[in-house]
Amino acid sequence: MEVVVDVNVIFSSLLTKGDSSKVFELNFIFNKFDFVAPEFLLIELEKHKEEFFNRSRLSGEEFDEFLEFILEQITLIPKSEFSGSLPKAKKLASKHLKDVQYIALALELKCPIFSGDKSLKELSDNVEVLNPKGLLSKF
Repeated sequence: MEVVVDVNVIFSSLLTKGDSSKVFELNFIFNKFDFVAPEFLLIELEKHKEEFFNRSRLSGEEFDEFLEFILEQITLIPKSEFSGSLPKAKKLASKHLKDVQYIALALELKCPIFSGDKSLKELSDNVEVLNPKGLLSKF
């Protein structure tokens, strides 16, 4: 099952080692989900990496290793492969433009988004959004 990964679950995994990180840990073992994300994810990660490293309780090496562990499970998709779904995604996420590429990719692939972002839940008529607990329940 393909699932689009929103950047917020990666940051959550790095900060709390809670349900989001359990999803990645279990998926590594059972390979239940094919995680995908727009290449834009790397831009967001780089933009906020230092902030999240400073907020985490991890050493630099631990932080980098866990981030690499997560990213190895995610296939990055170029924007050109879901550009046809961008107009609809922009309409759906007019108040949250940072989410447009994630929504467009989910629309294109007809798959859910793995996210703890409550604002994405508002799109549930068009895109299924699974929070960490919801995804854990599928293991």
